[in-house]
Amino acid sequence: MQILSPLRPVLTGMCCLALGPGMMGIYGFFVEPLSKEFDVGVAMLNVGPVALLLVPAILGSWIGKMADQLPIRNILLIGVTLGMLSLMAITAAPALWLVALGFLSFSLGLTLYGPVVINGLMVKLYSGREARALAIVAIGISLASAILPPLVGTLLEHTSWRLALLSLAAGALVILWLAILTGIPKGIVLTPTTDKATVAKGFYSNKAFWLIGLCVALALNVAIVLAVCYPPLFASKGYTMGDAGWFLALGGVSGLVGKSCLAWLGDGVRHYVKWLAAAMLFLQSAGLGLLFIASDTSQMIPAMCLLGFSGGAFIPMHPYLNSRYFDAAIISQVNGAQMPLFLPFGLVGAPLAGYTFDQTGNYDAVLISLAATLCLAALLALGLPKQAK
Repeated sequence: MQILSPLRPVLTGMCCLALGPGMMGIYGFFVEPLSKEFDVGVAMLNVGPVALLLVPAILGSWIGKMADQLPIRNILLIGVTLGMLSLMAITAAPALWLVALGFLSFSLGLTLYGPVVINGLMVKLYSGREARALAIVAIGISLASAILPPLVGTLLEHTSWRLALLSLAAGALVILWLAILTGIPKGIVLTPTTDKATVAKGFYSNKAFWLIGLCVALALNVAIVLAVCYPPLFASKGYTMGDAGWFLALGGVSGLVGKSCLAWLGDGVRHYVKWLAAAMLFLQSAGLGLLFIASDTSQMIPAMCLLGFSGGAFIPMHPYLNSRYFDAAIISQVNGAQMPLFLPFGLVGAPLAGYTFDQTGNYDAVLISLAATLCLAALLALGLPKQAK
């Protein structure tokens, strides 16, 4: 696989996604400690990830425009500072409403250094090589999925949730600042020569805009629900938090393999990207089926491998699909404008899964529903029109 040049922006993007969206994989570890300390049900705490959809849904289009016009490094530095300081503030919160306020602030910071900005940067900076750039950047999420769950699971077995989160946020803040300062040149503004007003004029009337948005919205919400449900799901099957961390790490390593395969294929699959996206969604649905019937570790391992591989390979598909149907001049705006489509499913997915667990003590019905949702998303991907480019 040919290495991308320049390399430093890709590595910086990898760090941003690892310590941004990649941190969602550990959310479920904090559900039980928070539930006990503040005496609330799982369903209420599962509302938390809704903030990760609510903020981009409201501000995504504006942030996308900002990323097309302002220095990228400044946006990223503001985002990581706001996000990590918010997590640190949560560790001192004496009430649940302050925890919620801190998480909402973290979500705003994450939007500023997350996929809307990073993926737009990759598509513009590596024109004609965007598939490889997006896949390599998304590897950061898999690395986080492989490293953070065992780390957090171990920390929670030996210390409080507050100290564990404080340590994680402080370390992430240092790493992200160093990565951005060394990887993103000062003052870089990727403003294309294309007339953006002309190009942007009709993307809402493009059928592909709605199909891609709805497809990715369904798939992303499945991923968020799974991230929240995994630890209690494993606990309900008799595993410890440490075991849950290693299962998630296995999924992260498998996701790394999936993204590496996409990076290796590069842009040779550009004319078949909708078929590739649908295949990954069907495979992920099959992985949920294996997880549903798994009764011991020997069955759990292949389920997590399949879920990790297919879910990891699908992560770069949102910006890559958009890059095949829309001009690079407005790619950040398109990515951001699709964010409101994520919200309706996000408002009900995680809280409903938590309510189901509170009522039944298991996630069986949730797994079946998520598998059906992924099949629907795959059908939407297959309905995309022929690529214009």
